[in-house]
Amino acid sequence: MANSIIEQQPRYDQLPVGQEIIYVISNDDAVANQTKVKFVAEVHISSGNPPVMSSTDDIIGTFKTTPNNAGVGIFDFRNIVENYVKADNMAADGSAYKTATTTADTPHALHLIDKFSKNNNVVRYLRIQFKVEYLNTTTNIVELAAGTAVESELNSIFNGYLKYTDVLNLGSGPNASDFGYNLAIFNLSGPTNRFLTNASTTQYANTEDYGTLSMLTPDNYLAKIILTYYDSTGSSLGTETVNKNGPTGAYGTWNVQAKRQMLHFGCFPGNLQNWSSTFQGLLVAANPVTSYKVQAASTTGASISQGYTININCPNGKGYESIRLT
Repeated sequence: MANSIIEQQPRYDQLPVGQEIIYVISNDDAVANQTKVKFVAEVHISSGNPPVMSSTDDIIGTFKTTPNNAGVGIFDFRNIVENYVKADNMAADGSAYKTATTTADTPHALHLIDKFSKNNNVVRYLRIQFKVEYLNTTTNIVELAAGTAVESELNSIFNGYLKYTDVLNLGSGPNASDFGYNLAIFNLSGPTNRFLTNASTTQYANTEDYGTLSMLTPDNYLAKIILTYYDSTGSSLGTETVNKNGPTGAYGTWNVQAKRQMLHFGCFPGNLQNWSSTFQGLLVAANPVTSYKVQAASTTGASISQGYTININCPNGKGYESIRLT
């Protein structure tokens, strides 16, 4: 029997689970010549390296559908795969809080991290093998049809959402039926790329506030985070560099493990006070720091993200104690 064909699949390999994850499968030979045909989807989701399709270790389920009037099977896996990712509430092992390393015995909330944290639950890999089953009229047994298997492209799924205003991009040529959302702007590689947030690039925070920024890292562009401190006149008070490596809570060598495809970075004043003697000193200096910029950089120091400016609230500026709500 002829191989099945994937007529439609997600256009891009990075998928926020808040989007439709639709596949359309055809096998004209089976539909025309066999009885009780069903399309079978064997879904693999892995939390480490990409799934090994010959292994059963990362199969999370097998799903079936019958051909519609056009003779194709349609699957939408959104409601399935979104159960396999979730927010990181706790920091990953190897990160730190007030220079104490995070371990299973000494866990820390993610927003308290000193520098970097890998992700634990946000990113997973998805790949699907599609097959055909039919009724063998000789044996009167439903069985899988040999030679009909076809595998989808490898996708990374992450705990993300989409807005109704996000632009849907359609494919072209033989992939004209594919659609998806281009997330290239969030893959750090140039000065216009963004951290994984729709928050303003200018933030306001109290000196004791904690907060993190998250970033997609599907390649090895990211090498460091550069912090540039400013006084009330906007003049630079110097810079501080946090290298992406094991001691800072990240990793030295990038690879395809899911936990290395997204990093969190603690960048608010509370996080910096955990470890940075430079920042601590500038807070009480005669010419104190009043704002600073957070920017991702490559090994050469070239910017690979937009700069995010955090203005430090003056505690007595309004005559009342300031409180950050979120």
